[in-house]
Formats: sequence, C-alpha cells, structure tokens
Amino acid sequence: MFQDEILSNPGKVLSEADRAFYFEQGYVVKPQAIGQEWLDRLNAAMDALVETTRSMTQSSQTYDLDTGHTSESPRLRRIAYLDDLDSVFWEFCKDSPLADLAADLLGPNVRFRECLINFKWAGGGQEVKWHQDFPFYPLTNTTVAQFLVCLNDVGPDQGPLQVVPQSHKGPFYDHYDQDENWLGYIEDDKLTNAGLENAVDLTGPAGTVTVHHCATLHASRANLSKLGRPVLIVTYCACDAIGYTAVSYPSSNALKVVRGQEAKFARLEPMEMRMPPDWSDGYTSIFEHQEES
Repeated sequence: MFQDEILSNPGKVLSEADRAFYFEQGYVVKPQAIGQEWLDRLNAAMDALVETTRSMTQSSQTYDLDTGHTSESPRLRRIAYLDDLDSVFWEFCKDSPLADLAADLLGPNVRFRECLINFKWAGGGQEVKWHQDFPFYPLTNTTVAQFLVCLNDVGPDQGPLQVVPQSHKGPFYDHYDQDENWLGYIEDDKLTNAGLENAVDLTGPAGTVTVHHCATLHASRANLSKLGRPVLIVTYCACDAIGYTAVSYPSSNALKVVRGQEAKFARLEPMEMRMPPDWSDGYTSIFEHQEES
C-alpha cells in the first residue's frame, strides 16, 4: 500500500500525529505501548534462554556470545529465532498490540519476518555502527520496519538506538568497502553530509516501542553503564513487499501473515539497490559482520 492508503485506515495503537511523525521523520516512539503482563512473560522467557547458554563456549546462528561470556557469568549480544525457541515470543508477535501497531504504519496486511533480542550487556555491550536495514534485506518496496520493545528501562547511558531524522528520504548507502567486501555498516567518508549531528537517542521506560523505517540511518553506542539493555526486535513488512533475498533468520514462522490477508500482487517501487551477500547459507549477526570488517 502507498502512504495515503495506509493512513486511510484508522490507527489502533498510534494516534494520527504519531503516524504522521513516522512518515515524516522515519521513526516514532510510543512510550509504554506494551503492558506489564506481556513484559513479565517476555522477560521470564528471555532469562530462561540466557540460562541455557551457560554451557556454551562459542557462538552459533541462534546465540551470539559477547566477549567475556562464561558459565559463571553469561554475556550475550543476540539471541535469534526466538519465535521457535519459546512459544511466548511467537504469541507476542502475532497476538499482542505490537502487530496492531505494525498495521498502523505498514497497512492492514502485515507479514512477520523475524524476532530476536539484542542485549547490550552491562559494562561494555558492543556498539553498532551507522547502517540502514534495507540493504541487508531488499524487498520490492520499502514498507518494512523494525519494531523495538524495551524490555527494561532504557536511558541515554545504556547505548540506546540512535536515529537520524528524515534520513529515510535520502539515498541507500553502500555497505561494502572499495574492495567489494561486505561491511554491514557505512564507512565514515560516505556519511559526510548525512546529518549525523542531528541524531537523536530513542529512550523510554520498559514497554516503550520504538519503530524505525528500513532506510533510516541508525546506530548505537557501547553500553558502559551498570545496567543491561535487552531490546526485543521484531521485523514486520507489508504483505505486498516481497523479498529479493533469503530471510536472515528463517524460523518456522518467517513470512507468515499476522494481520489481514496475503497479497495478490507485489508492489514495486522504482529504486536502484545494491544486493547484499547471499544469506541462504546462514546469517550470524550484525555484530559479527561489523567486528570482522
């Protein structure tokens, strides 16, 4: 659907001002959009998964371990495939207000793509360099976004997500270096006029949901505070946005319709988009890609 068609449907979670802000600025923050009952269930499921990593000594496609991870003191960067690991996550992705919020911004027909947690562990959780999401998974149109749920309170010292307002209106940046190596981030010399000085931190109490457009420039600082910053990330897209590449984390629920109905036609936006590497043999995490490069 086009923007005017999306906005012609009444919002269920977001106000008209919230929706207009998203389309103009490329992001929106909805404080405490998720209630305490959901937060308690999600945090309990997350804690149980962290406990299972105590015996792990190296990362896998599902569990991305942070430097310093031990059985006595687990440290993680990411857990993926959450909807297959614990049913509460899939229930949340399809039955909670988050899917309604997605429909407010993507249109009434919404497809689930993936669900994961980025942790930003206390005392050194890794930074994420400037990038856009769309170059990782180009689709036939840009009606796709990432929805981040603050599982705990998130303040400015915990390495919160930073976004550049209105950057979704700008170019798609090359995430390769001059030798054609995939970086997973944008090199500094390409960002000279990108408006990074206007970046804003997306913070809020537990239950806050932040949403950023697939072309919005975003990054996050290292978490040097004494508080962890676990954030649940769910990617949804409009049903008429069809991927050109494999889903990064192809769970058993990937590409299922969670609101509305399946599209009969793909909607094509005119664009020139550099293709990412072929993820069909497996994708680890943005942390690993950026660290390697």
